[in-house]
Formats: sequence, C-alpha cells, structure tokens
Amino acid sequence: MTPRHAKKRAPVQRKPVHPTTRTTTVSPVAARQVSPARRATTNARSAARRTKSVRGLSTSRLPIALTFACSAIVAFVIAFGNPFLWVTAEQQIASNYAAGTDEDDYQFIEQVVGGEGDTANLVCLGEYKAISQDDDSDRASNIDLAARTLDGTEIKPGETFSVNEALGDTSQDERYFETAVVDGTTLVKGRGGGVCQVSTALYIAALKANLEIVERYPHTIVSDYAPIGLDATLAYGQKDLRIKNNTEKSVFIRATALGQTVDVKLYGTAGVDGESIDATSKIIDRFDLPAADVYDDPGLLGLNPDDPVTFYVAESYRVLYRDGTMVSNDLLSTDTYQVSVQSGVLVGEGGVDPAK
Repeated sequence: MTPRHAKKRAPVQRKPVHPTTRTTTVSPVAARQVSPARRATTNARSAARRTKSVRGLSTSRLPIALTFACSAIVAFVIAFGNPFLWVTAEQQIASNYAAGTDEDDYQFIEQVVGGEGDTANLVCLGEYKAISQDDDSDRASNIDLAARTLDGTEIKPGETFSVNEALGDTSQDERYFETAVVDGTTLVKGRGGGVCQVSTALYIAALKANLEIVERYPHTIVSDYAPIGLDATLAYGQKDLRIKNNTEKSVFIRATALGQTVDVKLYGTAGVDGESIDATSKIIDRFDLPAADVYDDPGLLGLNPDDPVTFYVAESYRVLYRDGTMVSNDLLSTDTYQVSVQSGVLVGEGGVDPAK
C-alpha cells in the first residue's frame, strides 16, 4: 500500500534492442575465466620454461656427478680388485693344481712334490675304482690296509715296482684277517682276502697311464670288481704284479679305500695332449667240462660228476685314442676263467672308460 503523499516514479524507458546487435555484459568473474585451448597453451609454455630451467641445472652438475662416480669406481677397484675377476677361496686353491685334480688329493700332491715342487705339473695319468658287492667287514679291513701300504709310493723313471715286495706275504701277515680267498677254482678261508682287488685297481690304472706291464696273472674265476680279463691276482712267491715306469719322471701311487671300494690313481707328468687310453676286454669263447674233470670231489659243492662246469675265454686290449680317434688296439692277454658256482658272479666284459 502506497502512502498518499509519496511521489510516483517515472516509468523507465527501455530502448529496443535489435536481434542482431544484442550486447552481452560480462561479469568480473566471467572475465577471469579462460578458454580450455588458451589454458593448455599457457600451461605448455610454463612447463617448457620449467624444463629449460631444470635441464640447465642438470647439465651444469653432470660433469661433477660423473667425476665423483668415476673416482668412486677407481677407488673400489684399487681397494678390492675388479669384481669381474673375483674368485672364491676354493677356486684360488684349485689354481695351484692341474685342472680336474680331486681336491681330496691336494694334500697328497703337496707331500709327494715337496716344498719346492710345482704342484700344477702333477696330473692323474690313470685311475680305476674297483667296487665289490661283498659285505665282509674283515675283507674291507684287508683292502684298506693294502691301500694304505701302497699309498704315496714313488716309482722312479726306469724302475720296476713289485706289489708283492710292497705288501709282503699277506697270507702270513697277522695284520690281515682271514676271509675268502681263491684256491685253484674254489673259495677257501685264508689271510689277506681282498688284496687282489687293490692289485687289480692298480693294474688297470697302470694300463690307462700307459705304463709297461712286466708281470701280471689272472684269477682262475671271474671277479665282480673288474671286467673279465682285466683283473690281477697275487700269490706271494708265485704270482706278482710288476709295473715299470717307462716315463722320464717319477710316478706316484695314490690309493684310498672305503668299505668294499678301492680307488687307485697314478700321478705324474702329463703326456701328449689329446691322447687317452682305455682298457677293454671281450669274450671270445665258451666251453663246458664235466665237474669230475674240474673238482676232486664235486659232491662237496653239490655237483654230480657229469654236471657241466662253464669256462670263458677272454681277450683284453689297451686302446690308444688321439683326439677321439682310435690309433692303436694292442692285445694284452688271453685268459681262461671258470664261472664259479660258489661266487654267483656274472660275467662282464667291456671297457673301463678313459675318463674313469
């Protein structure tokens, strides 16, 4: 309601606006708003300025950083050596010996070479590990005693080594136990059973070392610790194993035993590069004889007089390889064996492998 004395306002006259000439009034807030395209352009320019500033800073400090890094690397190499050339303690020790030398033999080599010798010049010329399936502990003790007796023996150039001379008469040595020994073609109780396993391992190792075999005899029955035709029996005063060192340097016997296993290695100066030797055998014949022609009393073995007893004839060879190619195959011996009904050993033939 309007008082009577109040003055009336004059009506505001509005100018007509043509549709094509309408004017828009921009508020201060809207004036501050920028289009997305313009904002992106502005941000890109700002980022470029910042990048240029940072790059300029990094470039100026890069030589200092590189110098510091190089100095640190040089100091590290001087103090600790080239990490690419670092070796373990085991590798450092192994470098004092010939490649492939068993670390268990390091001390042995040190002893036989002496303080002034070069341990790196002593290599394994030949090795054979004879393993029996026997379980007699007394036999194992005999093997160990024989191996320890031979261990460390030096065979000088031109010298002939006799196993019987080294071991003595084991059949009379009370240090050896009574176990099964071969008597003719039968097994009986006697002192020193098992020492022939040691002489056999030495025989094959000598073959592979290309040493001269002066004397060797086979068993009358097959053994389970060597291929047929590659065994070496002993009988003091009758049958011996004698080996001649036909090289220009000393050869040393390394013999170790564990249970029913004996490992014999021959150490000496390396021969011709690329050469290796294998000892092999093969069966060339088989025949049977009546038990009465073989045994005085076949009945003691549970045999009838007419029961057949089997024999095998084997040939053994020393084979020389040069760069993997066979260059010689020399016949060592032709031996006849009876397949013992007591031992139950299977006949085996073949090579002992140059790497063994």
